[in-house]
Amino acid sequence: TKIMIDSSRRRGSSAISRGREIMNIRHRIVVVSALLAMSVGASACSSDEDDAGDTDGEAATESTEITGSVKEWSVSVDAASAPAGAVSFTIDNEGTIGHEFLIVKTDIAPGEIPLDGDHFPEDADGIEVIDEIGEYDAETTETLDVTLDAGTYQLVCNLPGHYSSGMFTGFEVEA
Repeated sequence: TKIMIDSSRRRGSSAISRGREIMNIRHRIVVVSALLAMSVGASACSSDEDDAGDTDGEAATESTEITGSVKEWSVSVDAASAPAGAVSFTIDNEGTIGHEFLIVKTDIAPGEIPLDGDHFPEDADGIEVIDEIGEYDAETTETLDVTLDAGTYQLVCNLPGHYSSGMFTGFEVEA
């Protein structure tokens, strides 16, 4: 019987040993996986010379294809600026009501164009309406192609009460 007890202990200790080996292997897999994930994440966040900016004397290219949206009560676009020249704005009406989209050249700060009642006069001193997408339905998309000179702009909805409710954003056009 003593031999059986010893033999049984060996089997038991062998099973425990194998269990520990499996746990060690699993632990190593988890550690290696975590290190690999951190490595991939770090390389995705780092930049190479092409991403680092002006490496060969050329400025970074800005997009002339601007996308954005209008909705109660905001105007948003995917870029704060564009180079002078031809620019295309593709704007989704994500609201529940009709909105318009005006490109206004002005040195007046965003949201500060003086109102005449519930909207601003589009022929007022200090502003120049370059072009617009007239009022369009909710859940539709419109595109506006324009040629813009360098300067400061606001992208707005000027329907009654909309500008004063926050439907504007600043936009720069760079030479």
